[in-house]
Amino acid sequence: MKIQKQPSLSFDLSCWRNGREAAARQEPRPTKPAKVGRRSCGAISIHGLRPIKSVEEPLSLCRSGPPSGQTDAFTLTELLVVILTLAMLGALLLPALASPQIKDQQLQCLSNLQQLQVAWTSYATDNSDRLAQDLASDSGHYATSGTETGSQPGQSWASWVLGDAGNSDVTLITRGLIYPYVGNWTVYKCPADTRTCSVGAVGTPSLRSYSMNAWMDGVPPWTANITPLPAPQQVDFINLTEINSNMPPAMALVFIEENPATINDGYWLQNLDQPTDWIDSAAHYHNNASCMTFADGHCQSRRWTDSNVLANLANSWFGFPCDPTSGDLAWVQARCTIAK
Repeated sequence: MKIQKQPSLSFDLSCWRNGREAAARQEPRPTKPAKVGRRSCGAISIHGLRPIKSVEEPLSLCRSGPPSGQTDAFTLTELLVVILTLAMLGALLLPALASPQIKDQQLQCLSNLQQLQVAWTSYATDNSDRLAQDLASDSGHYATSGTETGSQPGQSWASWVLGDAGNSDVTLITRGLIYPYVGNWTVYKCPADTRTCSVGAVGTPSLRSYSMNAWMDGVPPWTANITPLPAPQQVDFINLTEINSNMPPAMALVFIEENPATINDGYWLQNLDQPTDWIDSAAHYHNNASCMTFADGHCQSRRWTDSNVLANLANSWFGFPCDPTSGDLAWVQARCTIAK
């Protein structure tokens, strides 16, 4: 039986390849739909708004440029925000820049008072425990010059410091009872005190910022002989032993920076019989604080909150009312003296 040969299924591969390439040239290749989605920094700033850029197209920053015909400028609102921010930064930085100077002045002031306190203690030690007199302006012997005979050390009207703080005569300091233990008249002035003299060389820098607690051998003792004030019944300490026997030395105020509105003599008074009135006032040169010393030898500063002290009120020996919302006056009076 004769078997017929089946037709061959093979074909020429090269012909098939050529045909496919010809078809590809004739038919347009379908384009792939653009993908949409998120990217961190490229074409799409909001999901699905415009297609992602091709790899060949360089990516821009996340913020796209301005539309054609517009400039990339700040708006008025943006400028105002910038100006406001700079103003706020300035307000924050200026106190910080001024703070080192304030701190340096306060440290120098504490150093000055420390020297005065050591001198005060040394004077008492060398004079049989007796404190240096603290002469008031109403004593009847208020010196106008340090050369006055009755005001010399050893005389009846000698004082730890003489005369008025507004007087330019340096002998009012150098003829004071404690000056030999200090030896430098510039120690009597706080570097933050910018007052000028009103007596003598008017307009020159003042020489003294500090006063002494009037209950530390005050001459004369405060007697309030001016009506309608009642006579106070408070202890005028004469020597160190009396202080130690009646109140803790760490609570006994000696020197303090006096307010420019009340400073005159070296006699800084508070009257316990007037619990709502300041007589003399405290300075606030150091960011609303002043420096002071105590009988045990320590120095400190206190920041005042009394609005009337900060406003530099004064009313001679009648005093002025304290701020009822502040405890400053009560704090001071408890450190000046005690009732008899």
